[in-house]
Amino acid sequence: MESTPPASALRGPESVIRGLPVSARSFADTVDLLASWAMRRGPPRFFACVNAHSAETAHRDAAFMAALQAADLLVADGFAVILASRLLREPIPERSTGPDLFMALSRRLDAIGGRSVFYLGGTPASLERILARHRETFPHLRVAGSLAPPFRDSFSGPELHTMLDAVTAAAPNVLWVGLGAPKQEKWIHTHAARLQVPLCGPIGAMFDYFAGTVPRPPRWIEQAGLHWAYRLAREPRRMWRRNLDSPLFLARVAAERFWPCSYAARPTRTRASDHD
Repeated sequence: MESTPPASALRGPESVIRGLPVSARSFADTVDLLASWAMRRGPPRFFACVNAHSAETAHRDAAFMAALQAADLLVADGFAVILASRLLREPIPERSTGPDLFMALSRRLDAIGGRSVFYLGGTPASLERILARHRETFPHLRVAGSLAPPFRDSFSGPELHTMLDAVTAAAPNVLWVGLGAPKQEKWIHTHAARLQVPLCGPIGAMFDYFAGTVPRPPRWIEQAGLHWAYRLAREPRRMWRRNLDSPLFLARVAAERFWPCSYAARPTRTRASDHD
């Protein structure tokens, strides 16, 4: 039987930003890579999305940093990450947002047929809307299962077993997790080996977008890098503090670029899947 190449051999070029190895692949190449992972059976792999807020949060949350560094692929979800890569002279060509990857990968798997997904997250009501829209949009991509866990910071033992058993029994090709960051990334990092799902993806915001409970910004706003302004205008109380992370993030990247002696050496990355 052919051996499966390690994820490290397939990830391609990266830009190391604030200790995080962010993929420098194009969006199309990223979709190709994720589709290849989803269509194989073997060691589980997962990707995660990085923006200025998540990068700064990771430096305040060691478990979140460990989860991001353990991911098989980190993609640039925020425009500030693209700017940072250019500042560091390791340019990332374009953003690969969680919602865009969800739609592109789902279309790819729907066109191929014979594959399945599991939705973990949201509320019972939002999951009903998600499943209804999924059946209309991706008729040849089977929903292996769905589950809306309780909305809390941590799960009890029985709740956790229910989640893990449901996903394991369904055996999907892709597990979409919408528990909110950084909870969803840490949950996948902790449990991916037990789940044995070919591909896991944390895409919390997409659950709301796909359910239609939260409007997604118009395409021109996203392409202009003004996604943050759109969300701030809609949710000022929740987003104002989060948006402060963008200038702080860029300032720290600039300091790393121009005054490297003021920073410790970049951490060594290890990933379980590098040893497949």
